Amino acid sequence: MYKPLLTITAVFAVLLGLLLLAAPHIYLSLYVVAFDGGMAFAAQRLAPAIMGLGALLWLSRDLPRGTYASRFAMLSSLVWFGVAATGVYHYAAGTATSAILVAGVSEVILGVLFVIAGRQMRPD
Repeated sequence: MYKPLLTITAVFAVLLGLLLLAAPHIYLSLYVVAFDGGMAFAAQRLAPAIMGLGALLWLSRDLPRGTYASRFAMLSSLVWFGVAATGVYHYAAGTATSAILVAGVSEVILGVLFVIAGRQMRPD
């Protein structure tokens, strides 16, 4: 499960980063209640970091079973849980639409999958 999970999320992260860089309004208009064109700056500024995360996931997909791979997957789960938590927070605060809750469910599922992958990668 480890390699396919990291491969899929790596590709997703790079594509999301490219979308945020090239057309941030498309992504932001899905989730933001009151979209403002000035928000593009923050999205574009974050885009390289998201693409960098994708690159780290891609490079880490071939790690051998062991402590490092297990901890990397567990840390990745925390990233997804954190992203989900911020979506729920901003929905509760009224700055995000209900679409963010759908994304949040997906992010929690990814977090759980990373926990499972981390447990599978523990050294024997």
